[in-house]
Amino acid sequence: MRFSDWHVLVDNGFGVTAEFARVRRDILEGIDAIRWPPGAHDFALRPADLRARPQQRNGVKPIKEAFVSLLADRGWRLEHDLFDAHLTLPGGVPFAVEWETGNISSSHRAMNRLGLGMHEGRIGGGILVVPTRALYAHLTDRIGNFAELERYLPLWERWDGEPGFGYLAVVTVEQDRLDPTAPYIPRGTDGLALP
Repeated sequence: MRFSDWHVLVDNGFGVTAEFARVRRDILEGIDAIRWPPGAHDFALRPADLRARPQQRNGVKPIKEAFVSLLADRGWRLEHDLFDAHLTLPGGVPFAVEWETGNISSSHRAMNRLGLGMHEGRIGGGILVVPTRALYAHLTDRIGNFAELERYLPLWERWDGEPGFGYLAVVTVEQDRLDPTAPYIPRGTDGLALP
C-alpha cells in the first residue's frame, strides 16, 4: 500500500523528537507492508463496480491486519485501552494509532478517543489512518475517509496548545494500483459490511 499524506493537526514539540522518528518510521513501514493479493509485491486493488450490488466492493479489515502485525513485531501493543495499537515511549506515556475500518461516524469516534486520551493523560499523542478518495471509492460503502473528515480539521487543530495534547495527525493511504484481475478483499460481517 502507498502512503499518501501526513496531515499534522497538533504538534507541541513531539514532531522533532527521536521518539517521533521511530513512530513515523513504524507507521510508514507498516503501511508499506500491506500487500494484496497475499504474497504480491504491492497492493493491487480490484476496482469496485459502483453500478453493481454492494458485494462487489472490497472489504477493509484485512488491509489493517498487515499494518498492525508489523507494529506488534516492533513492540506496539494491540487492541489495548480502546486503541488499535499503542507504543509506550520513554517516560511512560503511550502513543496511539487508529486504523479506520468503520464508517465515517467511526472515524469521528476515533478522533474523539484520541483527543480524550490526551485530555485524560492516557496517551501523549495519536494518529488516525484513513483512505484517500481514490481508495475509498473501491471499498465498503461509507467507510471512513479523508474527503469526509477534511472539513473538520480546523476543529481538531484547535486542540493545539491544550495541556496534554502532544501530537495529533491524520495519515492517508491508497492503493499502489488498480487491477481488474485481483480478487476482491473479503468483507467483514458487521455493520455496513454485511452483504
